Amino acid sequence: MCEVEAVSKIAKCLQVPVGKVQLNDEQVVTRTLNNKSVAGFATILNTLAKESKSDIAKNSCQSREVEAQVYQWIEYAILYVGPGSKDRYCSQQLLRDFNKLFLSKSYLVGYSITLADLAVFYAIYDLVKSLSPIDKENYLNLSRWFDHLQQIPEIRQGSELLNFTTIYLHGWATGTHV
Repeated sequence: MCEVEAVSKIAKCLQVPVGKVQLNDEQVVTRTLNNKSVAGFATILNTLAKESKSDIAKNSCQSREVEAQVYQWIEYAILYVGPGSKDRYCSQQLLRDFNKLFLSKSYLVGYSITLADLAVFYAIYDLVKSLSPIDKENYLNLSRWFDHLQQIPEIRQGSELLNFTTIYLHGWATGTHV
């Protein structure tokens, strides 16, 4: 998912006006609202959080430490997750790393959904969508986190609800057992 679309979805999720979101001449995502422009994905998300009264925005700004961690995850989503999810070898490593991370955590930062979770969710949506049922089972912790987020209508925003049930796996694997 491109940065422009992710900014629009995150703004809707945070219940703030999207404004005009586009890539500028230097191919940097820019948001213009009320004749004020903000450039850069992380900077835009920070601005959206400050404009929002949603729980996700509040969770993302609880303290300076939380803000710094959220910012780092957003930068990671832009610099590594988005581009890496398009490369077969990098994407496998990303999935393994996230699966390992979510072994002991429910969210990327703290104990609630933050902008970090949204940025990574939208960055890997197409990658997770492309996984086979067996792949989803191999990345069980990541699948749990992803499925939890996609169940929230404000996050999914009408996108296809991806199937993570093992019953689906049984239908997909047509072999017989003796």
